[in-house]
Amino acid sequence: MTVFVRSQEIEHALGPGGRFSLRVTSPDVELHAAPSASARVRVEFELRAATEADADELFERVKFRVRHGEGLLEVTEPKHGDSAIGGIARILGMGNAKIETSVVANVPAGVELTYDGVSGDVTSTGFTGAQEYRSVSGDLVLDRLAGSVRVRGVSSDISLRADEPLRLEMNTVSGDVSAFAPLFEELRVVTVSGDVEVEGELAAEQQHRVETVSGDLSLGIVGGVTLEVRGLSSDTHISVPHRSEGSRDRRRYVIGDGEANLLFSSMSGDLLAGTSRRTSDRHGAPRPPTPPTPPTPPPQAPPPDIDADEQLRILHALERGEIDVDEASARLAGRKTDA
Repeated sequence: MTVFVRSQEIEHALGPGGRFSLRVTSPDVELHAAPSASARVRVEFELRAATEADADELFERVKFRVRHGEGLLEVTEPKHGDSAIGGIARILGMGNAKIETSVVANVPAGVELTYDGVSGDVTSTGFTGAQEYRSVSGDLVLDRLAGSVRVRGVSSDISLRADEPLRLEMNTVSGDVSAFAPLFEELRVVTVSGDVEVEGELAAEQQHRVETVSGDLSLGIVGGVTLEVRGLSSDTHISVPHRSEGSRDRRRYVIGDGEANLLFSSMSGDLLAGTSRRTSDRHGAPRPPTPPTPPTPPPQAPPPDIDADEQLRILHALERGEIDVDEASARLAGRKTDA
């Protein structure tokens, strides 16, 4: 079999306020913010085929579909039933043929951006408008972002870096999450089993939230923050001066002026909080050395035992989405709820 290379070039004027959407199943993707008003997408195909004619036939069948209008560009990999790229060679009777694709898109920085992917990894750099990324079994590297970002991931590791203030919402099933920004205007992260790492200042006017079932939270603190920790089996380690209050499964830690508020809810994940290593406050003030941590009051007596069958029912309800982490924690602790 010989490898034949073909490419598909797509260009469309979007303007800074346009919408760009990319949907793929397997290619690795690079998304770059561009200074021009036009979007340029290049899809490269490596076609392993017996002859040049077979490669040309494959190429015509696997070209991405394009829908465009004023301020709109949608690029979609063919994936309806057996016409998906992985099945096209079989349809054509080319059982030994193989197709590999990659996508590079240069898009105006301020567009409304939507990405949907399965299996392939994606890097996205320099965007400042509203962005949404959805990935299954593909890792995401999101760099030099700003604006509003939503991420949905299944079995995906997610790494995010922002140069400007950011509004961030993440929802993942598995895979680790790291997010760094000079200022989180809003932060909401929900994950089942992945660990979460967050560094940056938290805006004071918002109630920020991180929820996990079993994942740990590592928090790099910039400025004052009040941490509320809800969990039955969660340990908390804070390496900066603070004061603490509350019960074993609902604790509050006030750091500095405590102006920002972050709620961490978890079934069994731990919280580790300390001085940010990568970010500085917005005024560039140097940080003093970290003094010893004051002792934390000993935990209260453990909650009453819950029957094993009841624990299983509670965890199944959590898995089905019938209750949230807070509700599950309360029931496992033996506290009465309104539910």
